[in-house]
Amino acid sequence: MFDKWKSRLIELLKQSYTKQYSLPHAWRAIGPRWYVSSLWPCDSLESKQYSLLSLLAVAHTERLDPKPVIHALASEHRGRYRRRLTLLAKRLDKSTLVQALEKTPDALSEDMVLAIRFGSQSGTLTSTYVQLMVTEKPQMDVLRATQRSSKVYLAAIALCVVLPFVLFVVPTLRRMWDEFGGPPETGWTLIQVSLLISNHFLWVCVSCIALAWLVWSSASQRFFRRHIANRFFRPNAMMRSARLFRMLSIAVEAGRPLSGSLSTLAKYHFDSNIRNRLLLARNEVEQGVDDWSSLVDAKIISPKEFQAIHSSDSSRVRSWMLCRMASVKLETVQQSVLMRSAILQPMAILIFAAIVLWICFSFFSFITNLIQSLGG
Repeated sequence: MFDKWKSRLIELLKQSYTKQYSLPHAWRAIGPRWYVSSLWPCDSLESKQYSLLSLLAVAHTERLDPKPVIHALASEHRGRYRRRLTLLAKRLDKSTLVQALEKTPDALSEDMVLAIRFGSQSGTLTSTYVQLMVTEKPQMDVLRATQRSSKVYLAAIALCVVLPFVLFVVPTLRRMWDEFGGPPETGWTLIQVSLLISNHFLWVCVSCIALAWLVWSSASQRFFRRHIANRFFRPNAMMRSARLFRMLSIAVEAGRPLSGSLSTLAKYHFDSNIRNRLLLARNEVEQGVDDWSSLVDAKIISPKEFQAIHSSDSSRVRSWMLCRMASVKLETVQQSVLMRSAILQPMAILIFAAIVLWICFSFFSFITNLIQSLGG
């Protein structure tokens, strides 16, 4: 796929240097329509990062200066990602591309930046770009779009239906209930919840803002990915392991010593848990332990994976074996994410539906008691 449209993109990028084409025209000439300049962001962050990765791969292949390319791409985005790309282009004046990417979080994902750093250090950057173009293409955009729409739906229900009813309607109902002899049992529970929210409304707002910041903030997301996700969520650990296997496969196929690869990864890996394990493996290699055995001792590969790799009789077979193991891990992660999403999303909707049903039942119970009271 990368080779199919690479030559056309190269020519259009060269023409963009002379301002004969803008970048949107280049993408339209390739085939797909360019959507990122819409007011409502319809592309995920992963898709935007992949578009930057594609341009960097072509710029590296054709030995082009990446700064004008990044500037052109920045003009086609809005909001935070545009600011990130602009800052990345400015940092290229004083830093190398890898250093600028490391100083500009989320311009590319941590895994992409680590792979580019690893390729630069090991002299396999071309192979690294080719592999990233194949393996890092967004595969679950439909799922992420569904999750984003679900978040918007739940937030709209909470802010536009539940919260106004509890803060403004229920106090009026309470005064009417007091006048006509008290609410039914379900209505009394609703009143208590409403009083609790209204009496601590400031803390409720602060908690909601803090929760929204934790969910949407790039800094909190990076902290979660680097220090928490790999320790407590098995799919994340499997995905990190698969990408580590892919990087090692490139180095093995190129004939690079495994000890050098471990040193580079132990120094630059963004995940603290994996970095500590790689440091342990590197220290054991320096003390004379076999390279692959040190990975088993550090719990980076399992004993079965070690047997499969160690039984391979050539570096090419070992590289293929590592790639195959990585593919199996990624397929398992995708199936797990799809299954969990299929379960969690309906559960969240059902919980909000139960809350709305409870409010409606309390309201109609009050109406029924009021009618009976007036009729009696």
